[in-house]
Amino acid sequence: MPDILLFGATGYTGRLTALALARRGASFAISGRSPSKLEAVATETGHPEIRTATVGDTASLVAALEGTKVLLTCVGPFEQWGHTAVEAALEAGVHYVDSTGEGTFIAGLIRERDAAARAAGIAMAPALAFDEVPADVAATLACEGMNRPELVLTYAVPTSASSGTVNSALGIISRPGPWIEDGETKWVRTGRYRRWAPLPPPLGPRPTVSAPLAELYLAPRHLDLRSLQLYMTSGRLQTLGMKVGLPVLSAALSVGPTQSAIRSVVKRVVPAPDPKEGGRRRFTILAEASSGRDRRNVVVTGADVYGLSAELLACGAMHMAEEGYDKTGVLAPVQAVDIDILQKELIDHGVLIEVHD
Repeated sequence: MPDILLFGATGYTGRLTALALARRGASFAISGRSPSKLEAVATETGHPEIRTATVGDTASLVAALEGTKVLLTCVGPFEQWGHTAVEAALEAGVHYVDSTGEGTFIAGLIRERDAAARAAGIAMAPALAFDEVPADVAATLACEGMNRPELVLTYAVPTSASSGTVNSALGIISRPGPWIEDGETKWVRTGRYRRWAPLPPPLGPRPTVSAPLAELYLAPRHLDLRSLQLYMTSGRLQTLGMKVGLPVLSAALSVGPTQSAIRSVVKRVVPAPDPKEGGRRRFTILAEASSGRDRRNVVVTGADVYGLSAELLACGAMHMAEEGYDKTGVLAPVQAVDIDILQKELIDHGVLIEVHD
């Protein structure tokens, strides 16, 4: 029996993850709704077992999970399509890993599924990919040894994305995220606040805007923070577009038919990222932590966010499938997989981690 079931193996991230699992010699099967597309992926990945299952049909996915230890799902947008996998993992009693970056989906898992996961004896590790793994590692290293630090995270990330990622992003940017201010939660929308971030060369100081990314939900799972803020880089025109366009976008995305129409257009017109471009599209994540006189900045830089995501997902799923893995509940990346393992994985794939005290 395979240890891992990869659900959504025929999508862009799913296919890369199947290749990563195969390269690592993982015991895995692939799953999705299209036998012909699954067969094409199987041909590329050493012919793992194919087990068909459909979003919306929890029973089919529970059946596909027979004999496995971990469900690894890349089926998104997760707010729209992710609940089938969550229900199936709980019903089958297997650990759960996903590639989401949708904070509200993660918030729902924490609020509604943490106790159930603990009762079932399973771990649920959402967002075990880019960009939450490097952000969670950076945040953890920056805050290490500090008493209730203030933490500011800044992301400078590539603008190209798959249609699935763009669809997820539409949901992310249209909703507020939970900043922490003096220990209290404060809900902040994309573009509400701006700052010049002290990014390292070759980027240098850049204008940034507030953003409701998933690390806002994950970092407080294991860090006792006095304050938490999160920004993304943005040029002046992008900032203006966010400030003017977000109220309209938020309203549109709150209407079911309009939301479906927007997502349908995105799926048709957004091409898959070019794998040849992956290595040239670099990212930087800066974590700035302070507590009293203590200051520490951590900079994480790398490239190929989809390839890196695939490797992180494969690494995490294989770790959670190991004999003796006994963590339970909804976990942040560094809780689900030890930070030493995640650091090594990042470094092995060309990511540079710099700590400045």
